[in-house]
Amino acid sequence: MNKLDKKFEQLMKGISIDSPSEGFSLKVMDRIQAEAAVQKHSLLEDYQPVISRNAWIIMIAAFISLVVYILFSGQEVTPVNNTSTWLAIPDYLQNINLKGITNVWQFATSIFVSIPSIAYLIVMASMVLWSLDLFLTRF
Repeated sequence: MNKLDKKFEQLMKGISIDSPSEGFSLKVMDRIQAEAAVQKHSLLEDYQPVISRNAWIIMIAAFISLVVYILFSGQEVTPVNNTSTWLAIPDYLQNINLKGITNVWQFATSIFVSIPSIAYLIVMASMVLWSLDLFLTRF
């Protein structure tokens, strides 16, 4: 050791370490709890959903319009003999394009067959946790 280390060691021996008073931790925790009780700040007070209500409405409208487009993308039916539109509804329903629905269904099932079953479990578990989170944030 050099001289500086020896001097430093002697200085450190001469200094006493202060210890906290008895019950210091308890006093600190009591003060923290008292401040928390006064504030009463809820964790969910500033909660903002990831997807806003307007975004949900837009997504639902887009989905419904896609379904309507798939259903009615077949032949166009016009009212016969200038009858009202309400009387032409059964004609529209008879000409619903079921081939479009079956094509979409076949495409969807071909995609889902190639996905491993563990992925389904992960998605299901995520949905359950998300649902629990939504349910428990209400209380």
